[in-house]
Amino acid sequence: MIVVKNLSKSFGTHPVLENLSFSVSPGERVLISAPSGGGKTTLLRILCGLESADSGTVQGILPGSVAYQFQEPRLFPQLTALENITCIHPDPESARQTALLWLEKLGLAEAAHQYPHELSGGMKQRVALARALSADRPILFLDEPFTALDPELKDAVRNTVLAACEGKTLFLVSHDPKDGELLTERTISL
Repeated sequence: MIVVKNLSKSFGTHPVLENLSFSVSPGERVLISAPSGGGKTTLLRILCGLESADSGTVQGILPGSVAYQFQEPRLFPQLTALENITCIHPDPESARQTALLWLEKLGLAEAAHQYPHELSGGMKQRVALARALSADRPILFLDEPFTALDPELKDAVRNTVLAACEGKTLFLVSHDPKDGELLTERTISL
């Protein structure tokens, strides 16, 4: 069980999160909802330890238990799509087949040996998603994972993510109500 109690975070004099409390059961899939600038990404960063809260506590997230797809793809420019996926694994060579499988599932099999500058925005986003999914961690943070995708591709990628999340805890940030309807069981509003 992940338990967040009285979490608060401000940037200067601007409060972003104020006394936020909630719990998430193992394997539960939740949508984090708020207007732009409402603290969604900040919350994910605090939950996974990339940022500190001003006050409050987070319990139930163990080191090494999280896979995170950032809002921006954050790919290494000197690595191919395949290498950008395998680089997070302790033994990149043994992770090669898993990475190739995820590239195929996300419609990127032909892009495995392309560099980020050779990929479209949607392709970069899917490589970043493949990297997060290939980590096979029990908790998955997806921050706006489908924004650069056309509607037809978005449906296919959503289905792939839904299958990949079976039994995992999912924190999804999205402004698209359909993402929440298809992928999550409840909404945490900030």
